[in-house]
Amino acid sequence: MKTAKTIDSYISGYPAEVQTLLQQMRATIHKAAPKAEEAMKYGIPTFVLNGNLVHFGAFNRHIGFYPASSGKSTFRKEFSVYKGAKGSVQFPFGMPLPLALITKVVKFRAQENLSKRGGGKKGFVHYHKDGSIWAKGKVANGVMEGYWEWFRKDGVRMRSGSFKKGKQVGEWTTYDKTGKVHKVTNMKK
Repeated sequence: MKTAKTIDSYISGYPAEVQTLLQQMRATIHKAAPKAEEAMKYGIPTFVLNGNLVHFGAFNRHIGFYPASSGKSTFRKEFSVYKGAKGSVQFPFGMPLPLALITKVVKFRAQENLSKRGGGKKGFVHYHKDGSIWAKGKVANGVMEGYWEWFRKDGVRMRSGSFKKGKQVGEWTTYDKTGKVHKVTNMKK
């Protein structure tokens, strides 16, 4: 098969029964990480969210799934029934794809990727159950540090302020439901 430039063209190059499995994999990843973008890397479909999230592809006898070594090791017990290597899993043809497991792994990888920001101070992101961002800021030595923001499920900011060694400092702002400043509180140093 020629090297495909899009996931659609990659999938269309396989027999119908394999296409069905690839489309199931693609839809499951989209649902688990709706903000991830599609790409083709290493000649196979890839989802990207603050770096490579997961890869997948079709082979002679299986669908390959590549959740990175951290995704594989975190779910090693669940993956133990499948063949694979350090960062890969093989889902054999003739068996249904474990879509619930794939969903859990993709959500884990999304959280992991979005938590990796900044040099010595890691960015950290928490999510609402619907996948929207709930809070984001930096963590240094295991404590909140620097500027943080919290958001409602609709994406409107509800609070912001700064931390120094895990303690609130400076001005903290509370916002109304429309995102306008409601109250500003000055924290003691």
